[in-house]
Amino acid sequence: MFSNRLLRNRVSAQQARERKKVYVNDLEARAKELQDKNAILEERISTLINENTMLRKVLMNARPKVDDSNEQKQEHLSKS
Repeated sequence: MFSNRLLRNRVSAQQARERKKVYVNDLEARAKELQDKNAILEERISTLINENTMLRKVLMNARPKVDDSNEQKQEHLSKS
């Protein structure tokens, strides 16, 4: 009876260790997935920041031309 209980206890402990191992492996796999996804998203953010900066510069360079053009139109309309 004692050895039977001991055997069941050992089997139960082994099963618990296996469940824990599977659980930890799943967590590690999930962590790796999230790290990979995070790296992709960080790269995308960097790309979008660079694009945004470039577009702002283009816009700033275009604004004086638009302002000059509007002034010329206003002057032309004033003369008419």
